[in-house]
Amino acid sequence: MTRKLLPALTAVLTAVSVLAACSSPAEEPPPEAVIPPPAGLIEDGYLTYGTAASFPPFESKENGEPVGFDIDMGNKIADYLGLRTRVLDIDFDGLVPALQGGRVDIINSAMYINEERAAVVDYVPYMKIGESLIGNTDKKIAVKELPKDLSGKTVAVTRGAIGETYMNDFNQQLKAAGLPPMEVMALPNNQDALLAVQSGRADLFDTSTPGAAHTIAKSGDRFEVVNTFALDTQIGIAVPKNKPQLKAAMQQAVQRFIDSGQYDELLTKYNLPTDSKLSQ
Repeated sequence: MTRKLLPALTAVLTAVSVLAACSSPAEEPPPEAVIPPPAGLIEDGYLTYGTAASFPPFESKENGEPVGFDIDMGNKIADYLGLRTRVLDIDFDGLVPALQGGRVDIINSAMYINEERAAVVDYVPYMKIGESLIGNTDKKIAVKELPKDLSGKTVAVTRGAIGETYMNDFNQQLKAAGLPPMEVMALPNNQDALLAVQSGRADLFDTSTPGAAHTIAKSGDRFEVVNTFALDTQIGIAVPKNKPQLKAAMQQAVQRFIDSGQYDELLTKYNLPTDSKLSQ
């Protein structure tokens, strides 16, 4: 009997720990819905989303709590649907599997839209974005011509992010031109990739244009942008392909968010360029 009761007790204690971590005694009820919430959410009354909280200014952690543009946007969208939010911090390359496996309702993590991802998930775009290569200022690495000037260099990227795809594509171009490839150092998150550059293990770090601006603003003169490219890319909220009602609700909520003026307030709050705004 003891062996049967212990797993049940463990499950109860685990459930209590999860609830304690996700809720607060003073939690206020959400606003009244202005957009009907979709059916089939993982948990009634909540919009559960996955994010890789290592990509400021979109998502990061302060004192253990998720913060950033996407986090604020997620709260606004949930308000329109009359829902609270649950945020799961997941390594970037685990986000799509988490969505497909039913762990999260959506991915809200500055996810770049490309053909490979669009084949397995649907998207609701919300911002235009580009890519930047940043390096240590004191090394003065010149990257004027892509991909030629990356030949033989080591470039750190976030594993599973669009930067890894771009660098692998550049390597194919280098190979076709008969030039030595770069080493693509794929690391779990942005902080690890940036640390690789800071420590000298990598020459450059590929990140988003807003991410690069945020990094440089926070680090003084330690880093500099050496090149920008792919400036017409979009990022979006990812939803499962088999949930059209959820996608429609996200589209309505994102449009309302953009039209409300709150979008512009968050662009200012997080020092994002105004030309990042995407008109739906």
